[in-house]
Amino acid sequence: MDTSKIARAFLGLNSIFSILIGADLLIAPGYAAELLFAQPATWHIISLRILGVGLALFGMCLLLMRRNRFLTKGQVAVISALDFGWVLASAVVLIIYGAFFTVFGKTAIVLVAGIVAIFAIGQLVGARKIVPGLSDASVTTSGGQIRAKVSRVVKAPADVVWKVMNDHPGYADVADNLSKVEVLKGDGMGMQRVCYGPKGENWLETCNLFKEGRVYGFRVHTEAEDYPYPISDLHGAWSVEQNSTGAKFAIDIKATPKGNVLVRTLFKLAARRQFKVILADLAEGWAARMEREARS
Repeated sequence: MDTSKIARAFLGLNSIFSILIGADLLIAPGYAAELLFAQPATWHIISLRILGVGLALFGMCLLLMRRNRFLTKGQVAVISALDFGWVLASAVVLIIYGAFFTVFGKTAIVLVAGIVAIFAIGQLVGARKIVPGLSDASVTTSGGQIRAKVSRVVKAPADVVWKVMNDHPGYADVADNLSKVEVLKGDGMGMQRVCYGPKGENWLETCNLFKEGRVYGFRVHTEAEDYPYPISDLHGAWSVEQNSTGAKFAIDIKATPKGNVLVRTLFKLAARRQFKVILADLAEGWAARMEREARS
């Protein structure tokens, strides 16, 4: 259940309103100056154009934030604080410089401030309903390497969690980036499996870490000529540990992109978001299955 719908709705309205006002000021700053100021001057037009750029950029940032899968209360609170800052600045401008504006200008400032205040309040109300996801996912880059991690506490014993994690064909049922997983040979250390992507792309993985009931790891054969992604080294570890309420599992993946500086940079930018979403969805899918099997 998405607990951030209200906050996202008000962020969306705020973004559209900001972009529309910004576009108006950019397209017709002279006309806007005549409507707003009693004695319009050149610097008024320049100021309105600059304000238009700022509002348009602010609106686009809100659109991106609204689409952020991992929207937080803190992020929404910052936007609301900026909105309240706009309302306060509008009041100060009218009190100190009110004589410089037309009646229409004063009315417009009050009206816009009122609408912005509604957005700010709606966003804060929505932010209070946001419940952080149970999966703790993160993606960091350091020294040319990307590290993606996720952990999840589940209400299931460690042996059930381990069993689900070792169901390799079933891995594809919960991993959105996989359509099928086939075990070629072995069990435990040295086991080999082939993973298939949604478009039929596939790659070979070999188990290079195995401690029964605790952790296993795979190295992806990125050196293969038909390996489909621009990665020179990729390996990961899947672990489980018992805790007071059940168990906690974790996935830790490390990848080194290849190619020139531009390719590596673009890959890192794309991977930061994509890896986090994939791992968070995987963790939630696995958790649901683990807890379901624990109850059966």
